[in-house]
Amino acid sequence: MATNNKLGEIIIINEELFKNYSNVSRNVGVDKVFPYLQLAQPFYIIPIIGDPLLFELQTQIAHDNLTDLNKALILKVAPALSLWTDYLAARSLAYGINEKGITKSSSENSEPINEKELAEYIHSIRETAEMASQLLVKYLCRCASSYPLWAPDSDCDCSKYLQENNGTAQKPEKNLIYFPSGRPDNCPKCGKD
Repeated sequence: MATNNKLGEIIIINEELFKNYSNVSRNVGVDKVFPYLQLAQPFYIIPIIGDPLLFELQTQIAHDNLTDLNKALILKVAPALSLWTDYLAARSLAYGINEKGITKSSSENSEPINEKELAEYIHSIRETAEMASQLLVKYLCRCASSYPLWAPDSDCDCSKYLQENNGTAQKPEKNLIYFPSGRPDNCPKCGKD
């Protein structure tokens, strides 16, 4: 990733990690998404890991001496940061502003999606990014003693993450199909005709 010498501008994942977890095509230049990485890190990652731990990561990255623990943490940050970047960049990658005004991106080998499809796509990215963020919180809660610079907010209930999960043979209760209106048409249980 391109960085400046200032620690506040160091993105804590590299291009390879970003592309491993991002939905962005590998042939899209990182320069197109870098501004969104610069936004996603302070908007979505710093509130989870906090400024002191971020500063430690950035300092170690700048001096090329990441500890094994912080390498492990960056591997947990990468999915969340990449997906939040996708979330922020999705509309801008579909649309652009140039001298002719706002235009829709297209190419010979692809067809742009319509506004409804784009909204559904962005919603699914957000849900996945939220799940990745929860996994990051779970990791930090379980490994809090390894990261003394991390201190969860008072409303963070780490106790729910400290219990071992033995798994179940049951299906998840949540409906995995997304309905933009919030419920399917003609659903007798939803009270809609």
